[in-house]
Amino acid sequence: MRALIADSAFRRLWLIGATTGIMRWLDMVVAGIYVFDVTGSPTWVAIVTFARAAPMIVGVMFGALAARMPLARLMRVGIAAVALTYASLAILAALDALAVWHVTAGALVIGTYWSSENSVRRTMMCAVAGMANTGTAISFDWATINGLRLAGPFVGGVLYAAFGFGATCVLGVVCFAAALMLALGMSTGSVAALSGQRRIWDDIAESFAVVRRSTTVQGVLAVSICLNFFGFPYGSMIPVIGKEVLHAAPADVGLLSSTEGLGAMLGAIGLTAFVRPAWFGRAFLVGSFAVALGALGFALSQVYALSQVALLLAGAGMSFFAAMQSTQVLAHTPAERRSGIMGVLTTTIGLGQLGTLHIGWLASRIGAPEAVVVSAACAVAALILCAWRWPAMWRDRG
Repeated sequence: MRALIADSAFRRLWLIGATTGIMRWLDMVVAGIYVFDVTGSPTWVAIVTFARAAPMIVGVMFGALAARMPLARLMRVGIAAVALTYASLAILAALDALAVWHVTAGALVIGTYWSSENSVRRTMMCAVAGMANTGTAISFDWATINGLRLAGPFVGGVLYAAFGFGATCVLGVVCFAAALMLALGMSTGSVAALSGQRRIWDDIAESFAVVRRSTTVQGVLAVSICLNFFGFPYGSMIPVIGKEVLHAAPADVGLLSSTEGLGAMLGAIGLTAFVRPAWFGRAFLVGSFAVALGALGFALSQVYALSQVALLLAGAGMSFFAAMQSTQVLAHTPAERRSGIMGVLTTTIGLGQLGTLHIGWLASRIGAPEAVVVSAACAVAALILCAWRWPAMWRDRG
């Protein structure tokens, strides 16, 4: 870890993740509160959440493009686009002209940046750290992001309650402007991984061929689809359940998401400090089950403190799942194909995000807590099936 921090290129990539990471979940929670306040509809909350995740569906295209272009340039363009988006939303809010469709459009742009993270910034981290240290590097990155997430949603709830939606957008401008300054000073990632005149469709086909050759990668991708469809959509219902069931104020709804962030931070720290490469597959599967069971507990709880405990468990599981997901995929992929395979991973995550629309529709029919119970129970069943079908995913010892 000390060697990684001493590397200036890794330090810049890590700090870019840290400065932007505070907005990763802050704006999702605040956007959910704003949309629910304006529309009173769980379905609209789910639609805005889905708009943020929808670009992941074409993540395989991002991966193929990232392999052909300098990663540092792609990262700078993405950061600048998000800073401009937050600035536009802040101006609309200040003019009292903000509408739900503006927030939805902004979520689409912001989601496009986050959809490129695996193919761009994390692939660069792998190149800088070296394959032997990738697990440590990505776990540390997640620990940092989730440490900021601990404060982010709560700060967002406080800012929203005190100054409105526009104040959180101003914070987004500050965070991404700082990240852009860091990115402008980077020389790493200035050369494309692949060259030549091959068609982009050929590169995409080769990425899927790599997947077919690795049962471990197949298992990781299958779990990613299942958990993102049935497990993670509970997050879009936190503002709804927080306000309707727990009768929480906006700041307290933000604190709920911050509790999830605390669990994620503790999980990532434990992962970095104690989990060895031989345990990565098992850590990935244990984390996946923890997310599903935490979501189930949150939906069944009607007591604020118990809801926090459930989200603590889900957050810890999320850290194990997310860090080991990227690490396992990178570890079983040829170096020149990593951007492309990370794009495939992003697409599987994006396909799973369709579950956000499903849970929003279900919540409008049977209620938000009941919808989360049904979805989380399906997640547990799907994970059991994946563990049985792809045992190499959790038996693999690196």
